[in-house]
Amino acid sequence: MNWKDYEKEIHNYFKEMFPNADISHNVTVLGRYSKVERQIDILIEDYIAGCRMRIVIDGKLFSEKIDVKDVEMFIGMLNDCEANKGLLITQEGFSKAAINRAYHDPIDIELDILNFKDLYQFQGSGGIPYSGKHGVLLPAPFGWIIDATRRNGMLATLYQRGLTLEKAGANKEWMYVNLRSKDDEIKTIDDFLKFQEKNTLREFPKAKISFLPTVKRDDATIKLRVIDISTYPTKEYTGFVDFKDFIFFCVMFTPDELNRKNIRKLESILQRALPININQPAGL
Repeated sequence: MNWKDYEKEIHNYFKEMFPNADISHNVTVLGRYSKVERQIDILIEDYIAGCRMRIVIDGKLFSEKIDVKDVEMFIGMLNDCEANKGLLITQEGFSKAAINRAYHDPIDIELDILNFKDLYQFQGSGGIPYSGKHGVLLPAPFGWIIDATRRNGMLATLYQRGLTLEKAGANKEWMYVNLRSKDDEIKTIDDFLKFQEKNTLREFPKAKISFLPTVKRDDATIKLRVIDISTYPTKEYTGFVDFKDFIFFCVMFTPDELNRKNIRKLESILQRALPININQPAGL
């Protein structure tokens, strides 16, 4: 794949994600400080509460990890282009210094990875995790895949494209999904949250449980919970979608310096997951 195809795949993804926004590919913007035309791979512009939001996306088809100098050059371009947010994408990843530099800058910067390594068996860009007669049509977030291998307590797992679950676990950056059918014990999402909180505090009495503001959808309630357990390698972020007959939930683990990027991936799953009914043959 050449750099044009690379940029095109990124452009097509964000065009699908933000259908109502103005998305331009390979454009120039006059720098407010440099007073020269700055080339931008992908520019997203939208209005929120009457205010213009500008997102600059830069795709780097590099053969090595991006280092801190590349991130600082990107930060400089974002300032010059009056961007509210920046997304720097590469295929080989980022050095630790680059991740720290982006994480601690006041500008909202995300560093993401889109590689083109072969997919492993049972992996794909979408899936239908199900349990009994309930399931969800589940799209993978940008740069990630869905691993359809069932594991204990997990209908499917999600992690960076080109990795295995073992490698993603070593990086402390992965998710898993599950469903809980509603019944006499669990009638609402609040019942389920109280049930899980009781079990968590029984096992980890010092666990800190809180909720974050998150995205909304018209057809279902969404909640985003954070559990901080001192013995866990990272905080546990769980997104819940309250469908009519069941509760879909996705559990995410991520290092702190990557949580902004990965929370948005989790939220994209919560917004786009669709409930479906599974018709199984008699006797199954």
